[in-house]
Amino acid sequence: MQIHYFGWSGISLQHSNTLIGFDLFGYAVAWDVLKEAQTIVLCLTHGHPEHAGSLQAFLEAPGARPYLANIHLISSVEVIRHINRHNILAPENVHPVKDGVCVTIAGVKVTAFTWVHMPLLPPGPREKLAYIFQLLVHPIDLIRIGTLGLRLPMNAPQLGFHIAYPDGTTVLNYSEGVHRLTNPREVERVARNLPSNMLFFAVEPDDAEIIPRWVETLAPREVYVYEAHRPWRDLFHLPFIDLNAYARELSQRFPELKFCTLTRTGQVILKEG
Repeated sequence: MQIHYFGWSGISLQHSNTLIGFDLFGYAVAWDVLKEAQTIVLCLTHGHPEHAGSLQAFLEAPGARPYLANIHLISSVEVIRHINRHNILAPENVHPVKDGVCVTIAGVKVTAFTWVHMPLLPPGPREKLAYIFQLLVHPIDLIRIGTLGLRLPMNAPQLGFHIAYPDGTTVLNYSEGVHRLTNPREVERVARNLPSNMLFFAVEPDDAEIIPRWVETLAPREVYVYEAHRPWRDLFHLPFIDLNAYARELSQRFPELKFCTLTRTGQVILKEG
């Protein structure tokens, strides 16, 4: 398997002849990276700008035309309605899903589940005020980011995806759903119904302490962590987590697990199997 990180929450998994793309967003997503796969399955977790903001234009660009017949789109009804509003993808290649719904494409089974988005503000009134102040001292950037979501389905359901390959490899992309306010019953349900040997999720500084609880519950063999909003944190001079140091801490706590960090746009990890 080849794991490719595109920045933000954009990740692709190329296994055999199928490429699964999660939240492919931004300048790094290009056809010279994706075109090698016979089947391309694009999964969008929700309708926020840095997840669904550029896929429509990417699919409607002239360079996409040779690949459209092999592209499948999986997301909520609302997100699919936005991305495919010009019917660039054929009806049989568009798969609206909700919690518990499964879609099988080229032998790969994709199951959706719901989660609740990580908090946008840190805990504590002083920390919240400091965060808001940093946003307000960059008004132009704040307005620009706010306008990105005006035409997007911002209130669409938030979905995670479980991937089951024919050879038994399983992947769980929990996206931005594991954090300090996550409902334990939700994680227990996912662990029970969608067990996986590979786990992907985003981490933010204020959620670092609770993450081991969710890792223990989900019980993967390998964990891949990334920072979903790092470019915005850098822009507004907000605190961020040292992912490599954090992964080392988790490795000490769970020596039987493998922890990997996705930190660089364009980063590629080649995994055996």
